[in-house]
Amino acid sequence: MTHPEPSSGVATALRAARLAQGLELSTLGRELKLPQTTLEAMERGDWARLGAPVFARHLLARYAARLGVEVDCESVAGQLPGPELRSQVPRSRLGRFAEFSARQFAYLGGSLLVLPLLYFSLAQWPDAGRSSAYALDPVPSGTPSATDTLAVAIPAALGDAVPSPTESAESTAPAPMSLPGPAAGPLATGTVAAGLTPSLPTAAPAPAQLELRFRDESWIEVFARDGTVLERVLARAGEARRWPLAQVGRVTIGNVEGTEVFVDGSGVNLEPVRAANVARFALSSDGAIEAVPR
Repeated sequence: MTHPEPSSGVATALRAARLAQGLELSTLGRELKLPQTTLEAMERGDWARLGAPVFARHLLARYAARLGVEVDCESVAGQLPGPELRSQVPRSRLGRFAEFSARQFAYLGGSLLVLPLLYFSLAQWPDAGRSSAYALDPVPSGTPSATDTLAVAIPAALGDAVPSPTESAESTAPAPMSLPGPAAGPLATGTVAAGLTPSLPTAAPAPAQLELRFRDESWIEVFARDGTVLERVLARAGEARRWPLAQVGRVTIGNVEGTEVFVDGSGVNLEPVRAANVARFALSSDGAIEAVPR
């Protein structure tokens, strides 16, 4: 790599190295992804065009590394003025007070604009679904309602006698039920007591079920009486499966050692229908098991 002079010959060294390698500025711009005007500024020594010192240091280092030239980037960056930092907060008390007052006035103005709209919206909401045809106020007991007025006016127009509300209530009141006293005797008392005792419906007996409980994994096949498959599954340990006894026709259990069979709550011995560790049996209408051919 070439070693140019510390400060004055940086731009000249960059241009000389590029021309010695026969490179075009446009080619280097595409390769380094930099504008061609930035490369031209570095070869002219127009360091102010590169921006702040940190940007000038970075761009100059990339260009020099591509051309194989050692340059003192720090000396070039030191020639550029640092960025001027300007505070966005007002420095005087009056300025800070003015900015605070402007924010408060803006907040107050927005509130005064939104709150009336919100108030009118909420004030109109309860009356949106109210209809004048339906009054929720209770009707006093001494004032006849519209229904009572019609009930009185129609028979009066037809010439019928209209009973007063008190007479109507007395006429429709049920007569008190007279119960036999002690003089009626124990037979009559027992008859009345039996008549007043409500009859409770008797619960229907639960239908008989076939239940399989699994202490270990086992594959099972359960067929209906018409030959359709009710269930064909690999049961897990700890599960229990049940079917109405009237629906089950044939059953195959793949792991007899890990399965318990119950018919209507009573355990079933599978030894007569067991071959190795597989049991195949059919169920009769009374719940008895019968061996079936394989």
